[in-house]
Amino acid sequence: MRFADAARRDGLNRTVVCGMGGSSLAPEVLASSFANPSLSVLDSTDPSAVLAVARARDFDRTLFVVCSKSGSTVETLGFYHYFAARAEAARFVAITDPGSPLEALARDRGFRAVFPHPPDVGGRYAALTVVGMLPAALLGVNGRELLERALAVDPDAARARGAQLAAGALAGRDKVVLRPPAPVARLADWIEQLVAESTGKGGRGVVPVVDDPIPAPRPDSQIVSAFAADPLALGAEFLGWAYTTEELCSRLGVNAFDQPDVEEAKALARAELAGGSGGSVGAQHAAPLPTLTPEALRQAARPGDYLAILAYLPPTPDIAARLQAVRAAWGRAVGGGCATTLGFGPRYLHSTGQLHKGGPNTGLFLVVTADDAEDAEIPDMGITFGRLKRAQARGDIRALLARGRRVAHVHLARPEDVARDAALRPT
Repeated sequence: MRFADAARRDGLNRTVVCGMGGSSLAPEVLASSFANPSLSVLDSTDPSAVLAVARARDFDRTLFVVCSKSGSTVETLGFYHYFAARAEAARFVAITDPGSPLEALARDRGFRAVFPHPPDVGGRYAALTVVGMLPAALLGVNGRELLERALAVDPDAARARGAQLAAGALAGRDKVVLRPPAPVARLADWIEQLVAESTGKGGRGVVPVVDDPIPAPRPDSQIVSAFAADPLALGAEFLGWAYTTEELCSRLGVNAFDQPDVEEAKALARAELAGGSGGSVGAQHAAPLPTLTPEALRQAARPGDYLAILAYLPPTPDIAARLQAVRAAWGRAVGGGCATTLGFGPRYLHSTGQLHKGGPNTGLFLVVTADDAEDAEIPDMGITFGRLKRAQARGDIRALLARGRRVAHVHLARPEDVARDAALRPT
């Protein structure tokens, strides 16, 4: 709290957390649950998302929390380099493993502070470390009460929940529909990442379903709605679900703490950048990849499948609502009704991406891209955010195809066309 108080005294009353996956989701859950708009998260390489931060009225009063456990996350470093060209070093804070490239950069550039990420805690399990507690302090949240409530968690009860979910998954109900109450609705995003990235490997896994547009129960799904509505209970939810996920993974026979298939899409994105096909031309001019048409994707559905919409579009409420309408249409049309998920790229690469490639081959993947109205150059990296985003989309498509996944790709002239484009609607 002393750090947060000092930042506020210096006029820094707005915070942007720059991170991906475990580095960004807990802060986003806290800001949303406590209804405090003074903190937001940037976890999109869509140029419009980056430009929106840079052009905000309170940009000059913004503190940037640059969070990356490895210290080498390309998106996070891109965010830093872009904003560092526009803001003094005293407005940056780093959270990273000791000895990481980000720590060296932060100390060399004179960041306001460098906080060590616990080296023995994986990013998606780090919500109750400085990863979540520093943003909590900047939000003015009572961090002590969050932690005290977490200490009251019954590990046996949390593990029993994991055992129950595993039993259902092994019996064919491997979709888990998460329905937290409205005040803490975004907790589902954090659980989605935790469960998907922890369980989805070795051909096994559980598919978390967030913001399900179709409320009717499905025979392959389990519904979880037992959540505390009090935002101060989030600490207990974070810890309880860590125990639940560990037990779930143990019973599925997978390692809860690794993510062996995440690097593949990153490597292929780097190859796209090196080869130039993620370049300045629109994605529709790059060499086509052997994907299905949306109609062929629908016809390829099998009982027990799920549809994942992977959208490399601006992560705005308006675009999300349009995608939800598309998602609902697919959910009704595929196989008489199937589970659906929605992920914005590249955010999902650090969340459900492990499940997509390492989990069971039950996913139907609909990748949606669009031309960017405006791009933004990343200083010191020799690329633009638009180029990086296109390379990430193509890299993940290639990774999915290499695993024999069923993938369709639709490119739009404008993101706003997502709800009107006939190609996106199942027939």
